[in-house]
Amino acid sequence: LTGLYLNKETLVFVYNHDNPFSQPKNVFFGHLLSALVGILFITFFGVSFITIGLAVGIAVMLMMAFKITHPPAGGNPIIVIIGGVSFQFLIFPVMVGAITIIIGGIIYNRLILKRKYPQTWK
Repeated sequence: LTGLYLNKETLVFVYNHDNPFSQPKNVFFGHLLSALVGILFITFFGVSFITIGLAVGIAVMLMMAFKITHPPAGGNPIIVIIGGVSFQFLIFPVMVGAITIIIGGIIYNRLILKRKYPQTWK
């Protein structure tokens, strides 16, 4: 799953490093919240196309409501529900993966490309 996170993170590394969706708060909390929604859906409703669709929709809605929208995180509920994971999944790979993306984005943008990232920590 680590490769999946890195492949989806072109926002941070390539295209929009200065976009609000690419900032550390959005990366970390967007992935965490959307994975949590997926875990709650699989725990209470099981696996079906309906629960997958609802989980993705609610995860995106909550990310927008809390102003932590990170578009690649919208796929987390799908992975969580199809994979049948537990709450432990939130720590590894979700939190560890998000922190890795943030640190990698800082190194890549600041040290290699010499551009400011993150724009804000808020």
